[in-house]
Amino acid sequence: MSKRKDSAYTNGVIAVREKKLLKDKLVRMCSASGEEALRILLDSGFGGDLSLGVEELILADEREIDAFIREYAPSDEVEEYLLAPRDFHNAKAIVKARYLGTDPAPMLGGDGIFSAEEMVRLIGTGNTEKLGKELSAAIKEAQTLLEGENPSGAEVGILFDKAQFDCLSRVLKKFGVCRKLLVRRADMTNLLTCFRAGNIEEAEKFFVSSGELTREKLASAYGDKDAIIKAFEKTDYREFVKKLCSSEGGGFTEAEKMLESFEIDFFAEKPYELSGQGNFLYYIFRRRAENENVRIAFVCLRAGLSEAEIKKRLRGNI
Repeated sequence: MSKRKDSAYTNGVIAVREKKLLKDKLVRMCSASGEEALRILLDSGFGGDLSLGVEELILADEREIDAFIREYAPSDEVEEYLLAPRDFHNAKAIVKARYLGTDPAPMLGGDGIFSAEEMVRLIGTGNTEKLGKELSAAIKEAQTLLEGENPSGAEVGILFDKAQFDCLSRVLKKFGVCRKLLVRRADMTNLLTCFRAGNIEEAEKFFVSSGELTREKLASAYGDKDAIIKAFEKTDYREFVKKLCSSEGGGFTEAEKMLESFEIDFFAEKPYELSGQGNFLYYIFRRRAENENVRIAFVCLRAGLSEAEIKKRLRGNI
């Protein structure tokens, strides 16, 4: 963890860097040709290297965001919230790759609190305690599961998902903005699990920790759709539940999209959270969303999708 910068100084740096956000340029890209969209991207200074292709530009920008987090994160908790999920993703990829006898590199994400290279070494030598108790336990349990009869990749995934929430719940002891975000992600994840499962008993096997919705409240996700919507009408999850209950095609897809971009929506709904750590977090989430939206836009442009179809797939408030 690096020495923390003064928040006023960091906010000044963010104010300057916010001017480079794509914003309306991303919308313009949706109606452009692939070549025109690339020119818009390059003219904005995105990625910083004119010789790179689109995916390489995105990866370069993601590395820049990660470096910014490590240098300017206002607390260890914020840095953990933003980067620790990478460790759980990478550990899962490494464990699965070792079981399959393949190279984990294509499945690895960016570095988290630990570099991917160090994680490969520590998992390979069995010296995983350095990675923290939750991640170490998940690695050992996953290895045991894969060595048993009828190993399940889905079960391995659930192990790491649960361990990630357990870890962040321990790290985020104070009820600050990161804790609020963790609670919302856990509740939305558990709601999605309920709608996918046949009953509450089946869903409980896959619940993650840290949420505030009780078992009784989550059990309200079963039954008549109007009753389900009414049960969550006075909660923060009313729009999310409406999507899950939608009889129109794509309801689940829209709900998953909401889960993937909920942090931006959180700050849009609660602008008072932008004081303190919130301003830093909101900036990082917008940067990350723009990266994902650039990726989505170019994939859609190559596929020949219309401007309207591309915009429907974009995440967060642009």
